[in-house]
Amino acid sequence: MLIFAVFSCILTMMGENRALLIGIGEYDTDETGWRKIHGDNDVSLLTSMFKKHGFVVNTLTNREATKKNITKALKRLVADCKTGDKVYFHFSGHGQPVIDCNGDEQRAYDEAIVPYDAFRSEGYATGSKRYGGENHLIDDELAPFFHDIRKKIGENGELFIVFDACYSRGLEKGDNDFPEGFDVDDLPEYMRGSADYFTPTDKTYLKSLKQPERYGSGCTMAVVSACGENERNFEHKVAGQYYGSLSYCIYRLLRKSADFTSWIEYFRKKRYIGSGCFLSIQHPAITVY
Repeated sequence: MLIFAVFSCILTMMGENRALLIGIGEYDTDETGWRKIHGDNDVSLLTSMFKKHGFVVNTLTNREATKKNITKALKRLVADCKTGDKVYFHFSGHGQPVIDCNGDEQRAYDEAIVPYDAFRSEGYATGSKRYGGENHLIDDELAPFFHDIRKKIGENGELFIVFDACYSRGLEKGDNDFPEGFDVDDLPEYMRGSADYFTPTDKTYLKSLKQPERYGSGCTMAVVSACGENERNFEHKVAGQYYGSLSYCIYRLLRKSADFTSWIEYFRKKRYIGSGCFLSIQHPAITVY
């Protein structure tokens, strides 16, 4: 009995590998204003690789990836997590800056990922109601989930978060943010995200968002975005298929290992340079807590 108890304790300390992959490509452009991209391709690309490394994988793509369903999946992920787990969260789709209405940002805006049912601007009506940002998934809403995961999996756990979207605040510069002499006509066809701030007339929903708490103790958490805050996020074409540039980079890392520690060093030391996944004007950003 003692041996069994010790063995069970060791298994508990080892934890499980969990991944939640969300990708949207087939946005309803006529309904929401968001152009179609290939975030769903990223999920297809990564799912088998994570399973190969022993991850329990849950996915949401296209119409499944509404704000309600993404929130529900994150709640389930928090509930399932245990001490020592290794957790990966991935979002591939559009991103957009949203005017800060609850006063938690030093800058004028929050960052948001764009679920399938989010609208690009208030000009898109939802029935008789004007859209007020309630289907965007704001960073203020995401942070508590990551806080809870860190706390549940503890110091022996690992959390790696990837946003293959764009929240850039400098995109309003138009083409002037490119280096002198850069040929804009050579840019890839598909770009993710919008520099246009979402600013509804009725800010009731955005004002109601609670300011997130500062991250406390817990596991090491790495957050990687596909580009800097003043850059554009372009898709990467491989054998006639489009993928997110960061997603394809993660795929290449997975072909070697699922070692998050080495991944952190990879992005910190900018080893992605020369990988062929990113344009020279696009630089992934990493923050480690």
